[in-house]
Amino acid sequence: MGRYEKSARNSLKSSTSLSGSIIDIIRHDLRKQEVRIEEELRSRLEDVQDTLVEIASIQDAIIAGSIEVRKELEKASKKHTRHPDRESMIVTIIDTATRLGELKKLHNDAIARLQGVLSRPPNAVESVERLSKDLLKLSGSWESAAREIDESMVEVVDQNLPIELVKLQRELDRGGYDLILAGNDRNQENIESARAKIRELTDDLSDSSE
Repeated sequence: MGRYEKSARNSLKSSTSLSGSIIDIIRHDLRKQEVRIEEELRSRLEDVQDTLVEIASIQDAIIAGSIEVRKELEKASKKHTRHPDRESMIVTIIDTATRLGELKKLHNDAIARLQGVLSRPPNAVESVERLSKDLLKLSGSWESAAREIDESMVEVVDQNLPIELVKLQRELDRGGYDLILAGNDRNQENIESARAKIRELTDDLSDSSE
């Protein structure tokens, strides 16, 4: 196994180890966030559910009470139409208005309680917004860790010319092989043509080796 292959394998092991570490970090961070929002939402529901059920029961009672009072008023009105009794009707009207006021107050109090419970922080939207912000912050650290992987993979293979290749280039450029390639007619034009041929075939690597 050559030195570059050996070095590449060692570097890849390091990159693989980094990848595993990042995956573990992301998995841990996501699990932590999952547990937190699950607890927040569950706590939110547990905090309001008893009040919501109680208020729903109150609304049912208000509806039933409204129907009952209306029936009594309609009954009294029909009776008054058949047998007018203003004093009795006045009592019924006052009683109906009083009970209607009580029912409306009961409704308004229930709604105020409902709004008070629902406004307690954090609500579900706030929990999700917090989660989004936390994930955005965490993603920054994940990106930083991921950058290490990319950098480690860049280092797997040395992108510089191997010294052996540089030495070969120098030997070919400076060893007089242009004279041999020029043949017996070694005038300046033929020699320069030979050098150009060598540069063409080697992609002009002489510039980077000097």
